[in-house]
Amino acid sequence: TCRACMRTPTPEHLQAAMSEFKCAVDQNNKSTELPLWRIGGSVQQNPHMRAFWASTISFFLAFLGWFALAPLALDVASSMGICENQKFPPADWPKQAAYLKFKNLASGELYCQYGKDDEKKPTDCNDVPTDIATAPTCSETMTTGCVEADQKLKYRPLVLADCVCTGGTECKDVIANAGVASVASTIFVRVALGTLLERFGPVNVQTGLMCFGGFWVALAGAITAPWNYTLIRFFIGCAGATFVTNQFWCSLMFAPSIVGTANATAAGWGNLGGGVTQIFMMSVLFLPMKNNGVPADTAWRVAMQVPAVLFILTGVTMKLLCWDTPTAKRFDVLVTGKTQKPSLFDYVEVLKDPRVVVMIFQYSACFGTELAMNNQLATHFRTYFQMDAASASTLAGCFGLMNLFARSLGGITSDILFRKFGFRG
Repeated sequence: TCRACMRTPTPEHLQAAMSEFKCAVDQNNKSTELPLWRIGGSVQQNPHMRAFWASTISFFLAFLGWFALAPLALDVASSMGICENQKFPPADWPKQAAYLKFKNLASGELYCQYGKDDEKKPTDCNDVPTDIATAPTCSETMTTGCVEADQKLKYRPLVLADCVCTGGTECKDVIANAGVASVASTIFVRVALGTLLERFGPVNVQTGLMCFGGFWVALAGAITAPWNYTLIRFFIGCAGATFVTNQFWCSLMFAPSIVGTANATAAGWGNLGGGVTQIFMMSVLFLPMKNNGVPADTAWRVAMQVPAVLFILTGVTMKLLCWDTPTAKRFDVLVTGKTQKPSLFDYVEVLKDPRVVVMIFQYSACFGTELAMNNQLATHFRTYFQMDAASASTLAGCFGLMNLFARSLGGITSDILFRKFGFRG
């Protein structure tokens, strides 16, 4: 019985199923509407909305896992021992450039209490003024004509952040380079995914990406040094390519009249994961564990296992419950009108269309900015504004949370303009 259930449906079965679609469809069996909450029915009856939600949720979780380490970057840096004040304790190395330039914006206090010897390239702090250095120190018996003990300090190491990770430090370079690595991998995989999707279909590809990504997200809990931190972020970045499957799959399921809205909503709500993860990883997972006595080094490692488990569960669920197209479990490239097998030379043909080139530059500019913000904002707020971890991650999350409505509006606008002007060029 189970084997019979897994067989490719016969034409007679397909005809019966098409008459029972939960969504209104066109002559190609693509949905002409996007009823978000119409999720009931079997896979034969409702392949469109299953594909929509599967592509959206998997992409959302992929973004959540992709940027899960971003709000935790300073805590991971502390575990690796690369914070400037770990490598160069202020008591032994008081003249480190990162210290001399440090200002605590929360309190307004400077590490160099009386200024630096050079504003742009300091080599030391200014000495304590003679009148203060020679004045008596205040005590219980002397309260006038004296100065407080901390006024006689040339250096004030207590104003430094728990993890100094400002520009010019190894910590800053490691975090920045790891962010670049995580983006570099997704660019490569996204380009390659076009051919893979045509060969294996969206369900298999998305399941593979989620399981592969889940492995590396789980392995992030074993980070011990900059090299494996960068390597793991590189491989986690492959999960960012789920965006391509997200768009390809929705295009197979939705008609031209609604596909802009479907694609934009699926992608936008997927991108939402980049904002949610800033809050989820820090305020929902890491901080509650830390506040209940779990060491910070352990808390962030345990927190990384949560998105890893979600990756695997989602991948398996997609494989079991979804189809590639409205009427077939497996995708056939003939559905798209192509008569040849997928080839790498297809990319050359695609790039001959100037509209494609224009969209490449347009998308790289807007999405590149989003990736940079998701990677750096929380760390930036904690490093340069000394914000507490919860506030910094929440504020950073607000940037990604705009995807809740921004992309959908773009898709709706695109559908309207397409109906009026077509796709010119």
